[in-house]
Amino acid sequence: MAEEEKINLELIKPTYPLEQVVFVPVKNKVVETKIIRYEVQVIKENDSLLGILSNYYLDQMVRIRRGTEQDLVYLVKECDFYVDREKAEAASKFLEVKADEETWKLAIGDRKVEDEDSPYDLDNCGLPRCCANISEARNILLYCQEEGGLIAHDRDNLLSLLLDRHDLEFEKQEPIGKIYTQLGIK
Repeated sequence: MAEEEKINLELIKPTYPLEQVVFVPVKNKVVETKIIRYEVQVIKENDSLLGILSNYYLDQMVRIRRGTEQDLVYLVKECDFYVDREKAEAASKFLEVKADEETWKLAIGDRKVEDEDSPYDLDNCGLPRCCANISEARNILLYCQEEGGLIAHDRDNLLSLLLDRHDLEFEKQEPIGKIYTQLGIK
């Protein structure tokens, strides 16, 4: 058997060490778990290899919203968990949203509509087409529609997407305003 060649790799120090206890917010509760491994991406920088942490591997599976779906995963990003239990508990609070199908379509549009004059066209709804952040905001709102609400953690992610280089002006009586108001977005 040939001797394996080893390479040197510099790793940017992860924010959280192995064995760190973390808290993942889910609907009205918190999952306590710990970090057991790192997932690292390796890039070549100058003439050396540099490892950059891409995900944390937990010791148990947790439910995380990804796009419009919820996945049961071991691998999470730093933004998916908290190291403070109280903050995680606050982030797990479920915010119920009640709206009929028509309100949802006027608020976030319908990706299947091909009539550019339709009020459900993405360019005519309360959340018009713009960029990747708005596309992800729409995913969160589609998830919200399916689940009947969001946990505060996902609402906060939605808000950061909306505020990142976007003007968040809406009337409370507009369909999108009715949804934002129920989520506590002012």
